[in-house]
Amino acid sequence: MIEHLYSYDEIDSTNELTKRMKDILKNGDIVWALKQTSGHGKGDRIWYSPEGGLWFSIFFRPATFRDPNVYTKMMAVAVIRVLRKFKIDGIGIKWPNDIYHEKEKVGGILTEIIHHGDKREIVVGVGINVNNDLPEDVSNATSLKKITGKEFDLSHLLRRIHSEALVLHNFVTKGQRNVITNLWRNSIVLKKGMKIKLLYPSGVQTGTVINVFSDSLVVERNGIKERVKPSEIEFL
Repeated sequence: MIEHLYSYDEIDSTNELTKRMKDILKNGDIVWALKQTSGHGKGDRIWYSPEGGLWFSIFFRPATFRDPNVYTKMMAVAVIRVLRKFKIDGIGIKWPNDIYHEKEKVGGILTEIIHHGDKREIVVGVGINVNNDLPEDVSNATSLKKITGKEFDLSHLLRRIHSEALVLHNFVTKGQRNVITNLWRNSIVLKKGMKIKLLYPSGVQTGTVINVFSDSLVVERNGIKERVKPSEIEFL
């Protein structure tokens, strides 16, 4: 049972509502919507959020504020661990925060920081294509229903992911962030030798993966190995 779950039929965005509710929320509380009208991802990209998908945010009130990116990794790992328990093969994390099935996107994680006074709080938004139909103009997306041929109970899936996230959160509160980082690296779908596109605000480059770090990639381009921090990557 989830003690503090705020559920809605339709709202603008679970992250935005969570931020507006910050004064009444407790650590680990969830805001869940069956449908979002203004769902968004990284860089305010529109996230298509119809009924049938799983759209929720979890609120955290850290005792000490350090690296907020660990919450993104923590939640991505929680999602992957739960989906793998459903025997869905080929599920992994596309660096740094997307959930992929092979080379198709299933979901994403968006972590935001709330600043007010001397306090810092964390909102981790999760969007997963579950039973919902997908836009025809999106070529690299898929859903759990499309992958498995089965419908999923959204409430049950939410409870499982939330429970897994709280277990992993214990490592964060104990200062064992390296545990989360190692689990995250072991879930990355990027492999050595894979060719990728590196997306930057200034343009697109291509390279071959040599190694993966929590905040960067080592790629080889034109025979030269270099450590890079692209805004995003795409598969070739």
